[in-house]
Amino acid sequence: MTTPPIGRALLSGLLALMLGTLAACDEFEDAAPAAAANRPPPGVVVTPVIEEAVAGTAEFVGRTEAFEEVDLRARVQGFLVERPFVEGDVVERGATLFVIDPAEYQAEVMAAEAEIERARAQHEAALNEVERARQLIARGNISESELDKREAEANRLAAEIKAGQAALEQARLDVGYTRITAPISGRIGRSAFDPGNLIGPESGVLATVVRLDPIYVSFPVSEKAYLQYMKREDRPELTPKIRLSDGSMYQRSGEVDFVDNRIDPTTGTIQVRTTFANPDSLLLPGQYVTVVLAEAEPDVHTVIPQVAVQENQAGRFVLVVDDQNRVEARPVTMGQRVGTNWVVLDGLREGELVIVEGMQKVRPGGVVVPTYAGAGPQA
Repeated sequence: MTTPPIGRALLSGLLALMLGTLAACDEFEDAAPAAAANRPPPGVVVTPVIEEAVAGTAEFVGRTEAFEEVDLRARVQGFLVERPFVEGDVVERGATLFVIDPAEYQAEVMAAEAEIERARAQHEAALNEVERARQLIARGNISESELDKREAEANRLAAEIKAGQAALEQARLDVGYTRITAPISGRIGRSAFDPGNLIGPESGVLATVVRLDPIYVSFPVSEKAYLQYMKREDRPELTPKIRLSDGSMYQRSGEVDFVDNRIDPTTGTIQVRTTFANPDSLLLPGQYVTVVLAEAEPDVHTVIPQVAVQENQAGRFVLVVDDQNRVEARPVTMGQRVGTNWVVLDGLREGELVIVEGMQKVRPGGVVVPTYAGAGPQA
């Protein structure tokens, strides 16, 4: 079949276009490696591996507890007539906090005193009767049994005096119980009752006084961690510190105050308690904190910034720049974190350069232009 002249012209144009496109692709592919070869090496920020004195630390979840805490309760029943404190204020030891109407108990004191006076008068008369009976029995005017009766009556009245004195002492105690005072100095919480209410021993806690300075911080230590520490021959002295819930460190160090004498079988932990000064009342009972136990004598360790450490399926690694400015991926074993740094247990030597910025622009084996952190390019 013969192709028309117009068709032959169209076909020739399409073939020419296709051949031109293929030629352009070949030229682009040939130019790509050349362009890559001419591209300048990427710039990165490096920092040297250093050695630094680092105190060994261990962290535990702890909770603050009051150094002293007292629940105030009524010991006698009556109407509350005074509550001379402001809820939430600091109260001093011995300060009056609640006053129960004392009139009823003062009346009992007076009644007990009157009963003692009556018994004493009767006892005095009974002693006189005993003395008279002894004189009469010497003359044979009364029998021995009559003397015995009079002596028994005198003894009964003497016992009444003692019972009255005990009742008087109890009445005086009850009067004293109408005034409830602070047994310790500290911050007082909310009051459960307002003046005018009838309160008594069954009323429960009226208010709570808490001493905030110093303050306890208790935390559980695993049986394994406890054994590891106790087995060390060079058992280090530990300085307790705490990290607050906002991430800041509490400015004062504490001291270990108490270690329990048994392992809790349900949790496999032993309870440890530390004491911290708390003059500003920054710490309140019930707060969760991180307890950091730091060795008092630090050891020298190799450290690098935490931002230099990367991780893949094979584990943690860093990018090291050698003296030829070539990049090497180096596996590392890391220890504890210290601020923004990280202790390196294995994989790096002091003085080696690790990349801390620009990792995404490089690949192992490639050449880079390193710049020291906080300085100009490396010479």
